[in-house]
Amino acid sequence: MTEPNPRKVILYLAQSLDGFIAEEDGSTAWLAALNSAEADNAYQEFYRGVDTVVMGRKTYQQSLQRAGTYPYQEKQGYVFSKTLHDTDDRTTVVAGNVSEFIRQLKSEPGQNIWLVGGADIFTELLKAQLVDELILTIAPVLLGDGVSLVSTNLTDIPLTLKQTRTLGQLVELTYQIDY
Repeated sequence: MTEPNPRKVILYLAQSLDGFIAEEDGSTAWLAALNSAEADNAYQEFYRGVDTVVMGRKTYQQSLQRAGTYPYQEKQGYVFSKTLHDTDDRTTVVAGNVSEFIRQLKSEPGQNIWLVGGADIFTELLKAQLVDELILTIAPVLLGDGVSLVSTNLTDIPLTLKQTRTLGQLVELTYQIDY
């Protein structure tokens, strides 16, 4: 009997060519201007492979603002926040230790876990060696300033390039994280 594949935590997001995941105010309006049927199809393919989404409060609030409603209703969602206490949608607010929570979540049966965003959470989970894969879609835009992919200096974290593909004017890079 083969053991089921363990759940992976995957950071899946777009960033500008100069390495920013959002503008300084958290906006990703620049991304909406880059319509790509190929990128939309890649997103749908990825989305079918996850049953859980996790994010920080700022990412959660930005997604509500951008979509007008919570966009991941059919997935189990967790929002990490020390200030938000409840939501009106299918999310659970988690105020405790992010790394411990994700470690427990990974041990439960299910599909992959999408780390939707939050540079602070991503950095914390990298330091705890809990992110398995990184899928970055590089957008052909230079923002000049904004929110970086990681929030603090990290020691070197080696990555192995697993796949590249062109999605219209965007390039998707898939990396395995080699702790």
